[in-house]
Amino acid sequence: MTALVYLIGIATFALIMLLTVEFVPSSPAGRLADTLTPGQVELTGWRRSLAILDKPVSRWTPIRFLQKAKADLYWAHLVGKWTGWNDVQFLSLRLAAGVAGFVIGSLVFNALPVALIAGFIAFQFPAMSLNGVARRTRRQFQAQLPEFIQLVSAQMSAGVSMEEALNRTAQAQSLVGKWMRYVIQMAQGRGLIEQMQREAQESLMPELIGMAVQLDFIRKGTAQQQLMGQLAMSIAADYIGGAEQRAEKVGSELVIPMVIFYFLPFMVTLLAVIGWPIFTNMGR
Repeated sequence: MTALVYLIGIATFALIMLLTVEFVPSSPAGRLADTLTPGQVELTGWRRSLAILDKPVSRWTPIRFLQKAKADLYWAHLVGKWTGWNDVQFLSLRLAAGVAGFVIGSLVFNALPVALIAGFIAFQFPAMSLNGVARRTRRQFQAQLPEFIQLVSAQMSAGVSMEEALNRTAQAQSLVGKWMRYVIQMAQGRGLIEQMQREAQESLMPELIGMAVQLDFIRKGTAQQQLMGQLAMSIAADYIGGAEQRAEKVGSELVIPMVIFYFLPFMVTLLAVIGWPIFTNMGR
């Protein structure tokens, strides 16, 4: 029964953390006034409260760890999630959540193993929330990318230049169109393809990086219309191949969630109902 109480407490704490990272980060924390960092970046809410952790986090955190958070935030920003957060601020949030989880676990359960588990869950929950948003956004982007390039290819087949075709196709009401409008805005008179390459590197999406590199080759070469048509077919074929591979893995990927969310709670409840009377009778 004690183990069941621990599990319920940890699950409740995890739910609170999930609701917090999903809905609170963009709201003011304690109605504090806004501040400016030395770089004149406006900080509000949790970002202001956790600003004291940003410098040590940026100094001691491995670069690859920050790159993963930065790429996930890139895709979350594209759909309006975690707006204003950068990789260092996000890792400061995770660190603070982990410490808070450990302290609360210690006070509530008074057991070091359970407190460590609570701290680990609290540390992981912001990353799980962000990664879920980024993963859904990436897949939606990948699904729309072949159609976008096909539209660009069609525009170029009508005699339009590559940059003009990209500008026209960017008006499409899709996630790729939204990303392309952002690229055009950030270019601000600079080379559009070069800006696409910079943004693709920020996203860490291999398909996008490869597309930006190939567009640069097409722009510098001849027979641009034919090459763009080949690029459109190549991207479509890559997406279909990737979708087929994901479909084959669905069964194996669902095993662990099914065990966690269905089989494990059932076994815990069953053991609590059957085992508790036996345990009490043995103690008499």
